Amino acid sequence: MDQIDYMRVGIGLGVVLILLGAFYWAMKYFAGNMRVGKWRSGQRIGVIELAPVDGTRRLILVRRDNVEHLLLLGDDGDVVIETGIPVAKPDTDTTPKPPMFPSLRMPGRDTPPKDGA
Repeated sequence: MDQIDYMRVGIGLGVVLILLGAFYWAMKYFAGNMRVGKWRSGQRIGVIELAPVDGTRRLILVRRDNVEHLLLLGDDGDVVIETGIPVAKPDTDTTPKPPMFPSLRMPGRDTPPKDGA
């Protein structure tokens, strides 16, 4: 009993890892699809965000034609909390932003040398 049987330890660890993986898969399967995709151009309707409130209810932010609606879904009924939320336009500023950190390059060294010089 003083000697450790490494084969039993390895098999036990493998079984525990398999059980953890099965538990993780089962929880993802039974919890439903909580993933929310990115908004694509040309798309008219989609779920923006999900937030669980408790075990039976959750808040859902839905976008339709550039207007968002906040819904509370649950076992005892569905409630529209807020409707007609305008969607903020994404910032499409194309001007180059200054670098976050100052450059260590010398000012005259960035330009390529001219021919014949």
